[in-house]
Amino acid sequence: MKRVKHKITILGLSILSLSSLTVLNSCSADDITITDPRRFTAEDVKSYADLFEVFWKTMDQQYNYFYEQKEQGGLDWDGIYKTYYPKFAALQTYGRPNEDDGQIHEDYLTASQYFKEIMHPLIDRHFSVKIQFPATSKNIIRTATFYGGMLDEEIPNVYPFAQKYGYMEDRVNSDAFKSIAGTFGILAGNLNTNPDIYYLSFSQFAVTNNLKITLANNYLNPGKGNALLLTESILEASKELKGIKNANMRNAIKNVTFNILKDYNTYSDSKAYKAFMEEVTKFNQTEVVSNEFMLSAQNALRAYNALPKYTTITPYGALYNAETADYINLFVGLFDNHVKYGYNFPELTGALTQVLTRGEFYQKFLNPLHTGEIKKIIIDLRSNGGGAVVDARFISDRFITKNAVFAYQRTREGNGRFNYTPWVEAKTKPHNFGIPANIPIAVLTDKGSASMSEITTLMLKSQGNHVVSIGDYSAGATAGLGAVDDFNGGTRDEIAGGKLTFYMPLLAMKDAEGVVVEGVGVKPNIYVTPPTDSEVAQMTSPTFVDRVLNEAINYLNSK
Repeated sequence: MKRVKHKITILGLSILSLSSLTVLNSCSADDITITDPRRFTAEDVKSYADLFEVFWKTMDQQYNYFYEQKEQGGLDWDGIYKTYYPKFAALQTYGRPNEDDGQIHEDYLTASQYFKEIMHPLIDRHFSVKIQFPATSKNIIRTATFYGGMLDEEIPNVYPFAQKYGYMEDRVNSDAFKSIAGTFGILAGNLNTNPDIYYLSFSQFAVTNNLKITLANNYLNPGKGNALLLTESILEASKELKGIKNANMRNAIKNVTFNILKDYNTYSDSKAYKAFMEEVTKFNQTEVVSNEFMLSAQNALRAYNALPKYTTITPYGALYNAETADYINLFVGLFDNHVKYGYNFPELTGALTQVLTRGEFYQKFLNPLHTGEIKKIIIDLRSNGGGAVVDARFISDRFITKNAVFAYQRTREGNGRFNYTPWVEAKTKPHNFGIPANIPIAVLTDKGSASMSEITTLMLKSQGNHVVSIGDYSAGATAGLGAVDDFNGGTRDEIAGGKLTFYMPLLAMKDAEGVVVEGVGVKPNIYVTPPTDSEVAQMTSPTFVDRVLNEAINYLNSK
């Protein structure tokens, strides 16, 4: 059955801490001149033969799975050059003036097919490259994206998060998460039919950015000599204040602004602020979000909102007129800097908002998980395409109870095609506020589970037999990504003036048993066939029967 192919381009986990290495040259076919790919310019690509050669050289120096591809007998890179360079060279057009537009289109189709054939065997499922092709002789271009496995005609069905959310939200006691579900896709709570089983699913690994509470030990503590702090003496000496000729009006508006200044300066002495900071101290030590903490945040925010709105006309009233306008405008500008950059009130209000909007995630999930109230859990990573590496520390580690090797990673050591570093262990580490002891865990996967979903699956499975993965093989997109120049190998550069834009991981990976799962996926402990076309159509119905979920429930009920 044919399915629309979805290219996965989400960050994977990078655990190695090697120094950045500069790419200098590469081993290549005997007749290929060595050039750092980033030195190619648009002028270096004036034909399809040039385009192919730049592509081939970049891959030769940067791709991380040539050894595994050779071992599997699926990719002879020198053979690719010898086979396809003459084919690309035989294409006579390249969008030059006076070339026939019909032939330009035919050559584009032919070149595009060649690139598909070349890239189809690539096992790196994070990899993609966007290539610009001539569309006409009038300097118009078209861009196509290529990736490994793109000629596969049959793609297994998956469990899209939106449909899964639709049929699961009435099956999970998840009222506490309704407020955050709209801004960040998450579904969590005890199953209504099996209250002893907790269910957790989210659309992507962006939990840290969306739900983590990060609080400073103090706020509203400007440093001495802060040039942006406003004082009464600065206002008193201003020519704008002195320019108000009416003494009564001058004193009146001065008192208003001085009182506003005092109200903000003394906020840190308020009962509401001090109560909040006491709770912050407790939270930073325990990560517990108590009801008292939530209430203190509400009170502190309420007290802040009660401060004079100095940028509006309200505090000044009838005193704002032609004679006082210059002074008031001066005050508003200076005081805005005083509030924002002197006392840094936005940092405080951001912290208060974090507690109020994210606190329930701690109260209803993270805190009960740490105290041992959650006894069994389903972590549903189906169709979770991955995301931020930091989630490994914030979420995945919470289910870890022991240090264990869950995978190995490596990058290129030099610039030769098979010049790699040794494989380096990637290890788990328990979270300070994670589960107190092992609990039965069922991790659900399908072919849409990629990158961080696969990393998390491997991490959890390294902990012992109390963790099982259920469903289909995952996507097989485990290669690590990172910023340009973090490691030797991999690139997300625009090459030759943007004629090729690569999305190429810089780290290769294999599981704890030494098996490269790239392009294959993590094998589930309990395999469940993907949903049929009929089942996909039924997912929007509340009566949909989720075979993978039922398998997980049956497994956890036996524990």
